[in-house]
Amino acid sequence: MTKTAVILQPGPIFYDVFLGCLRVIGTNLRDWCAPHGVTPTNAKSAATGAWNGPKAKALRQKMIDEVGEATFLHLYAERIRREVA
Repeated sequence: MTKTAVILQPGPIFYDVFLGCLRVIGTNLRDWCAPHGVTPTNAKSAATGAWNGPKAKALRQKMIDEVGEATFLHLYAERIRREVA
């Protein structure tokens, strides 16, 4: 029996991890966006990779910094491992 190919979508996984982290710390995307001067739609576009310019990269870094790089990277890697398992 052949194993079906797993198609990883790192952008949507990044977005899911970020939303999960926000929920854990007791906030949500809309509340996070307001002080950062972005709309939830723009934040989602940057997080999923729909936008990939310098501003989007800077916004993704802010997202990672918000929850802590070590925490974010651990959760992101764990999610990727589960996707390919």
